[in-house]
Amino acid sequence: MSWDAWPDNRPQEYTPRMVDLQFDLAGSTIPADSAQLLLDALRPLLPWLGEDPGTGIQHLKGAESTRGDTVLHINRRAKLFLRVPRERVDAIQALVGRTLDLAGHTLTVGAFKTRAFSPFANLYAHFVDTGSSTEEQFVQDIMHELVERFELRCGFICGRQQTLHSAAGPLIGHSLMLHDLPPHKSLQLQDEGLGRNRLLGCGIFIPHKSIAPVAPANL
Repeated sequence: MSWDAWPDNRPQEYTPRMVDLQFDLAGSTIPADSAQLLLDALRPLLPWLGEDPGTGIQHLKGAESTRGDTVLHINRRAKLFLRVPRERVDAIQALVGRTLDLAGHTLTVGAFKTRAFSPFANLYAHFVDTGSSTEEQFVQDIMHELVERFELRCGFICGRQQTLHSAAGPLIGHSLMLHDLPPHKSLQLQDEGLGRNRLLGCGIFIPHKSIAPVAPANL
């Protein structure tokens, strides 16, 4: 795209197709690398997973007791976050009260609530997978996707290289911070994500905690 033809960043209307669902969880431990295990546990209960490329399962968070632990500890504040099409919210009731088995670590899914996206200027993704194995190529992939798909120029910072295990083999990726986003592009990025493997928690953006919303959520 020619810079002369670049769309301006004045506020525009954007209505997200997706919505976040926040589930209560009851359990004590989870595997440190739980993305594939979580997907495998959810598929039988939600057979429509994967029908929409925007559907995502966020990484489960836990605490290490010692550095390098293969098991993480969770507490009663632990949550399961799913990003699903709005029309699937009623179908998600199938999860409530069910028990998930993650290689012997059991989690009981409780009640959920919906969370609409907020158009924050800064967004963060824990792990983005573009298919590239080097940081240099990863940066090029991100620049290309932002320009060609989102028609967006913005600042970004990629974190250290990480490895995520999947059924297809190891995935190489980085955490990613995007900043100085206009409101409508912030909503679009949360709605669509970047890169591949959304069901393994990759490319799912959330507002950066230290930044205040830049516009009302109903933009």
